Amino acid sequence: KQWYQRRVRGVIKTKLQKLRAAVPVEVMGNKASQATILQRAAEFIQKEEHRDRELDNEIVMLVSRIEQRKEEISQHQRQIPENGISAACFSSGVVDQEYRVFIEEQARVNPEMGIYSSLLDPLFLSFNSMVDNTSLDSFCRSAHRWFAENCTLSKIRQL
Repeated sequence: KQWYQRRVRGVIKTKLQKLRAAVPVEVMGNKASQATILQRAAEFIQKEEHRDRELDNEIVMLVSRIEQRKEEISQHQRQIPENGISAACFSSGVVDQEYRVFIEEQARVNPEMGIYSSLLDPLFLSFNSMVDNTSLDSFCRSAHRWFAENCTLSKIRQL
């Protein structure tokens, strides 16, 4: 019977060492009794479970926001005529006007949008001035050239 009790104590000691190793040192401390190891491990597990629930809630919220954005995109896409938008509206400043109205509306709802727009305005202006939309081929070439010149990490950091 004594050999059995020693074996059980040995197994318990080994399992407690594994538990101690699994919990971060800052939670466990340097020296801890078996009871402290169990208590702190339980507290750590509860804390991690709470964190997991918070992250799950955040995921649900973000998925919901993505779905809302998808619906908004679909609504905007339904507003585009079947034959697209005429190239004349791009050169007449209509896009710039629509962009400004959009930013003002969004900034009322989300003030961060005003900050983002101040960062993106130079990019928007340079895109409008550099990209040629007279044909699909010229649009692709000029958009690619604009992207290569304006969307490098060093250029974006300057914003």
